[in-house]
Amino acid sequence: MTTITIEQSQLPSSVSLLAKALLKKGREPLPEIAVAINGFVFERDSVNRYNTCCGLPQDRLPLPYLFVATQPAQLLLLTHPNVSLKLLGMIHTHVSFQQQTPLLIGKAYDFTLGVAECIQSEKGMEFELEGRFHLDGVYQAGYRSRCLLRSKQPVSDSRKKRNVPSSDAEAQSPAWETLETLMLTPRIARGYAAVSGDYNPIHLHWLTAKPFGFRAPIIHGMYSAARMYAVLESPVCHAEFVFRRPAFLPSTVQLQAREGELRLLNSEGKPLVEAKYALREPKAENQN
Repeated sequence: MTTITIEQSQLPSSVSLLAKALLKKGREPLPEIAVAINGFVFERDSVNRYNTCCGLPQDRLPLPYLFVATQPAQLLLLTHPNVSLKLLGMIHTHVSFQQQTPLLIGKAYDFTLGVAECIQSEKGMEFELEGRFHLDGVYQAGYRSRCLLRSKQPVSDSRKKRNVPSSDAEAQSPAWETLETLMLTPRIARGYAAVSGDYNPIHLHWLTAKPFGFRAPIIHGMYSAARMYAVLESPVCHAEFVFRRPAFLPSTVQLQAREGELRLLNSEGKPLVEAKYALREPKAENQN
């Protein structure tokens, strides 16, 4: 196991790391490698800029930001000399979050990031990274993020058929309620890039998205996840987001909800992102 131990202040910028990632070549599975950062702190100004961009309340640390704040650590791991995996055209397919205790802005946590899984599937190379936050040796919260590197196949907005509930099962489920209609624009994508540090060229302009197989720039998947998360008012202990297809810019999408589930639909009614969540149960009051 190779462990990269680094101080938070020593993390390179996401832009410089992204440039290195785009130059990576090879098809080798990820080796046993990890990143360790002692004293990782979520800075209030950065959190609030992110919250403003994504429609989240100020001075709160939303679960999707755990992923966003540690993206430089993810890129540091993926650009390590021991990693020989072409990252050009990488697709983010899934991310999930868990928290035992809500993390706090300004508090120092110990953060570790490692390779949870790396497999060769019929779609291509799939790998999953796991980030974990500890305080005094006790696990507090974390996430798992899955990405796909397609096997020499063009990227498009079409996906293979997947298992879906039968019409009878769907009819017995609660009806979906439309909460919001969202306008997604290139300007929003550029604004999100500025607050998240994610300047992946597929999000910024059609000229930089086209070489990666996209006919237009697409919104950041994690921006969509944050906007979906913003409608949850109660404390969340678990949330997972599955990115089904890209949202091309500009576009109009619908955010819908039913108990324990959220989804983002394009103008054709097809799911862009599907989410499930669980709310934290309130603590019972002491009985005298």
